[in-house]
Amino acid sequence: MAAQTPREPTGSGQTLIGQRIVMLRGMGEVRRADDHARPRSSVGINIVSPVVRVEGRRLWVLSTSGDDSGWVDSAAVLRLSDATPYFTALIERDSSDWDAYLRRAEVEHALNQQGVATADYTQAIRLHPGEAFLYLRRGRHYNTLRACANALSDFQGGIAVAPTSAPQGYNLVAELYSLESGIYASCPDSTRRDRKRAVEAILHAIALDSTRAIFWVVLASAYASSGNWRGAVGAQRRALASTRAAPSYRADWQRRLEEYERAAVASSSAH
Repeated sequence: MAAQTPREPTGSGQTLIGQRIVMLRGMGEVRRADDHARPRSSVGINIVSPVVRVEGRRLWVLSTSGDDSGWVDSAAVLRLSDATPYFTALIERDSSDWDAYLRRAEVEHALNQQGVATADYTQAIRLHPGEAFLYLRRGRHYNTLRACANALSDFQGGIAVAPTSAPQGYNLVAELYSLESGIYASCPDSTRRDRKRAVEAILHAIALDSTRAIFWVVLASAYASSGNWRGAVGAQRRALASTRAAPSYRADWQRRLEEYERAAVASSSAH
């Protein structure tokens, strides 16, 4: 994706804690490190992310994907409040800049500006229809709008054109299958729900990348939606056993495991 440089530095320090920032390049890549491993790249699939910690130029951003929080460089981001005019200026200078349309759409989505976000995602896809990541992002946007048919169409469209420019070590197709599973499992429109396809889709994702803790959570949810409580328990335990599971998610995931275990016991007693 095209790299951009902010006209003014975003800044660093404690003033950024609790604020949302917009990444100016990439697909939401963050840098992760622990006491026993060298830093490595990961993908949070969040171009807009909240800052929860600051160390010099490094900003620790929190992902909503369950296992991909990490560091970004403050020189490569903008504050959310500054982002719309910045990307608008890029588009006015070059109306074919699909990357700027994508990032402006991400900003608009984060600000709950639904109509203009949809239009900008769509324009990005018109300009660059072979980029699977664009379908993923518009599909997630449609999902928040409960437009399940549109979301499914985008996830399947992304699968059809992938792989494209996903970073090394990240399986974009697996992410798309995972998102597709979520639609089949929990769409508010019952005519779009399909428990069998929910399980099939997330199993596709896990076959492609079994290291993502969130995929096991999605599988547990898909099993639970079909009443397979033993399967849900096993998948949820696998998620909690993952070293990539973000600490901030563990309490919620443990609560879900206990719910599945109770349901499994009740189901066994009923039979």
